[in-house]
Amino acid sequence: MFFFSPILGSLAFAAVAVAAPTPEHPLSNRQAGTPYTGVLTPEQCKVLVPRKTKGDADKGLGISIENADSKPRSYFVYSNGCDTMPYIEVTGVPAGKTVFVSLPAKFQGRIQRGTHDVHVARAKGPDTSLGTWLELGYDADNKSYGDVSLIRGCDGAVSLRTTDGSGISTGFSTPCMQGAPAGAIGTKLSGGKSVKATERSKTQSDPNPNDGLPVVLPVPRDWLLQKLTNDQGKAETKAYIDDFHGNPVICDTKGRWHATFHQGNP
Repeated sequence: MFFFSPILGSLAFAAVAVAAPTPEHPLSNRQAGTPYTGVLTPEQCKVLVPRKTKGDADKGLGISIENADSKPRSYFVYSNGCDTMPYIEVTGVPAGKTVFVSLPAKFQGRIQRGTHDVHVARAKGPDTSLGTWLELGYDADNKSYGDVSLIRGCDGAVSLRTTDGSGISTGFSTPCMQGAPAGAIGTKLSGGKSVKATERSKTQSDPNPNDGLPVVLPVPRDWLLQKLTNDQGKAETKAYIDDFHGNPVICDTKGRWHATFHQGNP
């Protein structure tokens, strides 16, 4: 059974992550030198200081991030349990370049493009979630599951592929903002444009307010379905557009990924 997870941003990805072996205890603060176990507690989130990098040694678990945009871009890795401060800040990747980012065993979280001012300097208060999410999770055997989610918006295309020899990929390269109706476009804290979130949490004024299911917002959802529908009439093979279409999660058995962030707004 699927369940809504505002941290992961998709029901099906949450189900995959939970199905894999996961630790029973929350993450101990990494600044204290204790092991990473997948999820930050609220107390650890309050004192979290992002690890800042321009790229790590290409070894072990992690992801190669390719900046296929025309300008330098920064990327922010969030660990589940902490939406107010990134776990890793990947700074100033030049246009056309690729950097490797190491991830700890049992990592569960997401990667977004953005700016330091929004995601770090102002992250304790304003919502930074608007935009495309690249979601990753590791199980106890270091197999990793990944997807692209547009449930929290779409500020540009992202494609993801395995590097374990399986040749599996997900995501998309189609620009999604050009031609969108005005009701589908929102503004990020940085001032950049993004397709709006396709869902919101229920309030007590909604039907069945306590059933745990989100409310779909049809204008951005229908626009993304239109843009990403494939030759077989299915868009859900490329990304989560809402929590009710498909299951585009793929697995890398070695826990090493390659992601391409195409033209987009930071």
